[in-house]
Amino acid sequence: MRRTIALSIVTLALLAGLAVADPGISVTFQHGAAWIQLAGDYAGSFYSVYRADPGSPDYHVIYDSSFLCLGDCVVADYKAVPGETYLYRFDLYTPGGSTSFGPYAVTIPRQAPVSAAIFPNPGSGPTTIRVTLGGRGIDPPVQTEVALYDLQGRVVRTLHRGPLSRGESAFAWDGRDANGKTLGSGLYFLRVHSAAGDLTTRIVRAR
Repeated sequence: MRRTIALSIVTLALLAGLAVADPGISVTFQHGAAWIQLAGDYAGSFYSVYRADPGSPDYHVIYDSSFLCLGDCVVADYKAVPGETYLYRFDLYTPGGSTSFGPYAVTIPRQAPVSAAIFPNPGSGPTTIRVTLGGRGIDPPVQTEVALYDLQGRVVRTLHRGPLSRGESAFAWDGRDANGKTLGSGLYFLRVHSAAGDLTTRIVRAR
């Protein structure tokens, strides 16, 4: 009886150790795709990633074992739908053997329809403007206008007009208006108008 209890305690301890050792994963939505990352450093390991719908026994391969971990093991799932929940499993292969992590139930986060990052801001010289259109990478481009306005609501420079791909696009602005004149210091507005959504944010020009 004592031996049975002792074995049970050891078994529970091992299971607890395995639970603690489970690295867990993180998920973000960027560049038109869900990025699923296994926590930890597995440099030198090859890995496969599988996905299934909750309650389904059928897993489909997303990455096969030809992919090499350079530190983080990460997969971009372009077919995952924001707001939906999936099961992910990571299989790692090393010279010493193989290890499986998961399955993990992951709800894909929703991406804002349009977002923008401006650097530097405030700035006085060249500026990089990164515009991100929500959606999946496989979705078609949408008609988009990216323009700069002054406080009176007048267009001072149009950076883009036409189709724009989902995900992130970068635009270089030299701080000049449409006539090539350097804009003075003050407050301006970046406006993005597209079929995916609209955005207005501030740009501050410094001396």
